[in-house]
Amino acid sequence: MDWDQLAIVGQLVTGAATLAVAVFLSSQLRIQHRDSERDFAFANETKQQDLLASYYSDESAANLLWKASNAYESLSPLELNRFRLMYQQMYLHQLNSWRLKRDGDDLRRWRLQWSRILAAPGQRRYLEEWGRPILELDPELLEFVDEIYQELENQAA
Repeated sequence: MDWDQLAIVGQLVTGAATLAVAVFLSSQLRIQHRDSERDFAFANETKQQDLLASYYSDESAANLLWKASNAYESLSPLELNRFRLMYQQMYLHQLNSWRLKRDGDDLRRWRLQWSRILAAPGQRRYLEEWGRPILELDPELLEFVDEIYQELENQAA
């Protein structure tokens, strides 16, 4: 084997090794991306649970949520603002979870969760007055939530 042939074999080996490294790094990036999405989803879920726990562990917040859910029209401007801010955080967490496809294509948990978020008349008033602009950031989520909203409104009528 002369020097030219040896150089060609060397270049082929080098090219194959470079390709193998590229494939390996690509797979590592995919794994890292999946891990970071999973970590973000977990952090978002934990924040949402902490947020809900804070609502119900604080008596004034729990009372406000009860009043807003069941007697929305009787809220003072200050109470309405506080309720709006509380629910805005919940909606933003829901939007993030939806975008991350937290449950993949299984919508059963989503249906249950949104049925509870919209269960009371005041909760549906929030959607009408403040929630839709948040959900419009993802039209698919808005369509899904509107379907549940219509079902609940029809039951209430």
